[in-house]
Amino acid sequence: MENMPALVEASVCITTGVTQKFLKALTSVHCLSLYLSFSEVVHPSGMIFNQLVHLDLYTFTEGWWDLLTCMLQDSPKLRLLKLSNNKLRSESKETPIGRRRPSSVPECLLSSLEAFVWIGYNGRQGDREMAIYLLKNTACLKTATFSPDSTDLGEKYQMLKVLASVATTSASSQLLFD
Repeated sequence: MENMPALVEASVCITTGVTQKFLKALTSVHCLSLYLSFSEVVHPSGMIFNQLVHLDLYTFTEGWWDLLTCMLQDSPKLRLLKLSNNKLRSESKETPIGRRRPSSVPECLLSSLEAFVWIGYNGRQGDREMAIYLLKNTACLKTATFSPDSTDLGEKYQMLKVLASVATTSASSQLLFD
């Protein structure tokens, strides 16, 4: 694969054999959907997604949290982040508690990210840590939407209560809960 500067949108669904060279070919994309495991890609050094404004990341593959961390660091213009988990809670990978965080707050969180959507939010401790980190550090956030897996109203209420208690950097952000 070679660099594709005219590519605007890409959807990548590979669970094995993803190479850094493959991802490097996508660095000029504006809209990207990733269903792949970070364990397949060594930290993508020198790969800046400086045109990326919309990222969909599927959260049920091993190491998705590390891939998200790298994508946030390397996507300075990101405006919409969508995390999706369409697996049952028992099948999905838990976000590790105390996972590796960026050494500094990514530029996109400070200057461009306006919308954050988490479909299939489980509310487990590691997931909460990730959600809270994003809510606390996103300065331009307008909306954060969480669609939990659970159908239990009590459990949904507890998730909402935890997320609603987070002090956000953006004064105009709205927390939406489906």
